[in-house]
Formats: sequence, structure tokens, C-alpha cells
Amino acid sequence: MQERTLILGDERHLVATLTELPAGSPPPPCVVILTNSGVIPRTGPHRMNVHLARQFADMGIPSIRFDLSGLGDSLRHSSPRPVMDQWVADTRAVMDLAERHFHCPRFAMIGFCSGAEVAHLVALEDPRMRAALLWDLYAYPTLLSRLHTIAYRMQRAGALGLLRKSIGRTEAMIGRLLGRQASAPRPKPPSAVPSSVPPKEQFAKRIQTLVDQGVELLFAYAFQPEWFNHPGQFRQMFRGWPFARQVAFRHLDRCDHLLTQRTSQTAFSHMVMDWMQHRVLPSLLR
Repeated sequence: MQERTLILGDERHLVATLTELPAGSPPPPCVVILTNSGVIPRTGPHRMNVHLARQFADMGIPSIRFDLSGLGDSLRHSSPRPVMDQWVADTRAVMDLAERHFHCPRFAMIGFCSGAEVAHLVALEDPRMRAALLWDLYAYPTLLSRLHTIAYRMQRAGALGLLRKSIGRTEAMIGRLLGRQASAPRPKPPSAVPSSVPPKEQFAKRIQTLVDQGVELLFAYAFQPEWFNHPGQFRQMFRGWPFARQVAFRHLDRCDHLLTQRTSQTAFSHMVMDWMQHRVLPSLLR
């Protein structure tokens, strides 16, 4: 296994690291794309992308990890296009280079958070993307998930907290009746939830299109009590859509979004390799 870093893109703005196979290795079945998780650089949360790239190399699969425009070591592109459109273009440019370098036109992408948004959009535009792991992508509330959220908030707040919230709401209501100006709301803490979530029907149509085209997908979620909080939520929120039982799904309920604990990192790595061996590689032979 060899690794080297290079600069690419039509404005030489992208920085990427290739993980190559030893000379004389058989042709690879696909190339894996790895990229940022939110603003985390191409190494991935807790260097997860580095660990995955080297495990893929042991399986005979090369990879390329890169920073999207404006993140990590990559510069912003001068194009006025929306950020997500630029990131899709960045990924396709990386695929062009990787296809020439590895002589392989088939790709799989490990999408962390915003990387999952990029992955499914690239797959819709580019038939070379044959598989995508979508980590903590969009989730939509169901009746049971709402009940779980309420129970979590009550448990977290405790009796005293609930009393304070009730008092606060009562004071706010009285203030509105008396015509008082409301105080500015407190800023919310950072969240793993995507900032913009498309309507469920629109997103479901996208995924059904990909599945009908034979793209192998793995939806994987960490435990997030106010976002995705029970294993049945996935099929409930996409009830009636055929893809809900066609795609792979995992709920790593002991993992946090950024895989902070070593046990979370191990569980995530095992999930990725199992998916690659038992779902992605067989699908490429069909």
C-alpha cells in the first residue's frame, strides 16, 4: 500500500490523498471516495477515513480521500454556483482523476453527514457511482419517534426542569397578553442534524430512482434522541416505498454522530467492511 497527496480540479483548488495498491495487484472492483464530515478535514472524524482507506487497500480496493471546496486544505472555487452543487462537481472531478489513475469506472462513497448529502446527489447525476453509505442523512419524524423524543426531554429535564419550563411559558404568554416585547431566543447548540432537509416525498423519489438503477445504498444512523431514536423509525418514515426493504439499514445505537469512543469507531468500521463484502462487491458482479 502506498499513499500520496496531490492537487486537482479545474482551478487546482482540491487537495486529495490517494491510497494505492501494490504494483502487480489485480484490477480493483471499484474505487472508494472518502471526504469531509461537516467541516472535519478529509481524514474524517477521529481519522476514520484514514483507517478505512487502509482497510480497503487490504481488500484490494484503492481509495481517494479529498477535501471539498472551501474545507480542510482545499480552496474555494470561484464559481457562483450553490455550495452543494460545487461539492457535487468537486466529487465528479475527483472521480474523473481516479478513473484515469486506477483504470476503474466504478465507485463507492462513504458519506459522513454532509458527505452523505453529496454522495446521493452525485449518484443521481453520475452512473459511475454504484454504491453509497449514508451516515446520519435525513430523518423524518414518526409518531413513535416523537414519543421517544418527548420521553427523552422529560427525563433530561426532570421534575424541576419541567416546572421551570412551565413557568417560563406562562410568563411568556402573560407578556404577550400585556404587549411586552419578547426577549431574544437563546442560541441553539451545534447539532448533527442537516441544516436543510428536503420534503420527504422528494427525497424518497430520489432514493427510489437510485435503487431502481441498481445503486447499492446503506442508510446508517447513530443514536440521536431528538433526530433518529429507534431502529424501526427508518421503515416507518418510508412506509409504502419499495426501497425501504431493498436498501441496507443499520442503527448503531451505541455510537454518537462523530464516533467519539473507540468502541464506536470499531463498530462503524466493522459495519463498513461487512457492507462492502456482502452487499457492494456482489452487486458489482451482477
